[in-house]
Amino acid sequence: MQVTIGLDLQSGFLAQGGFVRARTISHATGFPLWGYKIRTAFVAASLIPALFVICLFALTLYTAPEHDDLCFAARYVRVGFVPTIIDLYRGATGRIVPIILIQLPAAISTKTGISLVSAYELTMAACAMIFLAGISVAVARWWPSIRGLPLFFMAVAFASALLGALPSVRDLLYWLPAVSSYTPAAILSALILGECVRALYAGSGFSNAATYGIASGGFVAALCNEFTGAWLIVFVVSSVLGRQAFGQILQIRQHVLIAVAVLTGFAIVVFSGGSNSRLAALNGAGHAGDIALSLRGALDSVASDLLSFLKEPPVAAWLLVAATMTLAEPEPVRPGRGSLLAFGVLAICLVCIYFEYFMHEFSTGGRLVERAANEAMMLFLFGLTMVASLLTRVYRPGLRRLLGSSSLSLGSLTLPLLLGVLMTISVLLSSAASLLFSQRNSLRPYWQESVERQRLVATSSGRIVTVPKHTWKPSLLMSADLMATNGCLAALYDKSDVLGGEPEGSTSAK
Repeated sequence: MQVTIGLDLQSGFLAQGGFVRARTISHATGFPLWGYKIRTAFVAASLIPALFVICLFALTLYTAPEHDDLCFAARYVRVGFVPTIIDLYRGATGRIVPIILIQLPAAISTKTGISLVSAYELTMAACAMIFLAGISVAVARWWPSIRGLPLFFMAVAFASALLGALPSVRDLLYWLPAVSSYTPAAILSALILGECVRALYAGSGFSNAATYGIASGGFVAALCNEFTGAWLIVFVVSSVLGRQAFGQILQIRQHVLIAVAVLTGFAIVVFSGGSNSRLAALNGAGHAGDIALSLRGALDSVASDLLSFLKEPPVAAWLLVAATMTLAEPEPVRPGRGSLLAFGVLAICLVCIYFEYFMHEFSTGGRLVERAANEAMMLFLFGLTMVASLLTRVYRPGLRRLLGSSSLSLGSLTLPLLLGVLMTISVLLSSAASLLFSQRNSLRPYWQESVERQRLVATSSGRIVTVPKHTWKPSLLMSADLMATNGCLAALYDKSDVLGGEPEGSTSAK
C-alpha cells in the first residue's frame, strides 16, 4: 500500500530545494521510493566503483595456494583439523582464527573431491564477499537514515576506495594467510569502533544484544593477531571515558563484559607456546628489543605509510563523498558533541596504528609488513570517515547555506552524478587500478600454470617431481615462485621432493 505526501511532511532534507512537490512512501519500509531519474543517477554513480570491486573480486578465481597454504594443507591431510590447530598453537603461532581458516581449502578439497586450487578459489571468493558485507554494514550503521541506492553507492564507493588505496590488494584478497590474520580483525575493529562512537554521539547505551555482539566480535578479532586485542581495549576504555565526559550512563557492566571477552582472546594469542616460539626465533633480529630504536623506527614508518596512503586519490575522494552525503542525510545535528568526538576518534586511531607499528618493530626488529599495514590503514580510513562525517554534522547549517541546499539532497540529480564522476576518476587513478591494468595479460596464464603444476604433482608416479617454474609472475596474485615450502607441496601429495625447472620454451619471467 502506498500513499503520497508533501515534502513538508518529510524530514528536513526532503523539504529543501523544492525540485519536486511530492514523494511516494511505502508503508512497508517507511523510506522514499525514488523516481526513475534519481535511481538511474545513483546507478550511474555506482557503476565504475562497482565494476572495479567486481573485477578485483573476480580475480579471486585466479588465486592459487602457495607457501603457508601448502604447509597447512599438508598438515591437515596428515593429522586432521583439530590436531593441526593444537600442534600449531603449541609450536608455531597463537593466531587461532588464521589456523582455522587456512585449513579450509584442504578440508573442502578432501570432503568434496575437487582440486585444492578450486577449493582455494572458492574460499578466497567467500572471504571477498564477507569483506564487502562487513564494510557495507559499517557504512549502513554509521548512516542509518540513508537507504536503498544511495546506501549502495556509498558501500561500493567505500569498498573501491579501500581496494584502490590499501598498501597491498594481494594481501587483502588473494593470499589466505594474510587475509585470515588481518582482514576479519580490521572489519570487526571498524564495526566495534563505529558502534562505540555512534552510541556516544546519540547519547544511547548498548542493548543486551549489542553488548553480546560486540563482545563476541571482539573475542574473534583478538584471536586474529597479537595487537588487535590491544586496539579493542583502547576502544572500550575510551568509550567509558567518553560517557563520563558527556554525562551519560557509564554502563560499566556492559563494558566490562566486552573487555573480558577481548582480553580472553588476547591472552589466548599472546601467551601461546607458538607465539613464544616465534618471538624467540626473532630475538636479536634488526633492533628487536631496543625500545628507543623501535620508537623512532615506528614513528618514521607510520609517517611514511600514512603520507603514502593519504596521497592515494580514492582516499580524498571517499572522504568528500562521506562529507557530502552527510550534508544530505535526514539526521539531526549535535554540534556540541560532534567536535569532541571527531578529535577523539582521530587520536584513538593514530594511537592504535602507532602501537601496531611499534610492537612489530620491537618484537621483530623490522618494518611492519604490508599485510599488517592493510589493517592499520583500514582502521585509519574508517576513522577519518567518521571524523569527516562528525565535523560535517557540526557545521552542517552553515555548509548548506554556503553550498545551496537544493543541490545537497538525496533527491537531487546533481549530487550522485558529481560524486560518481569523482569516485570514478579517483579509482581509475589508484595504485591498484594501475597494477591491475599493467598485469592484466599475465593473470590467467599464471593461474593456468598453477593449476597445471598442482595436477602434475598430484598425478606423477615418481617420488621426485620436477615442475616448471612460473613464466608469468603477476605481483597482484603471487609473491614468490617455488621456495622452501616445496617440501610442503611434496608432502601434500606424498612425494619425496618437488623441484623447480625452467619453463619450456621460455627463458625469462613475465
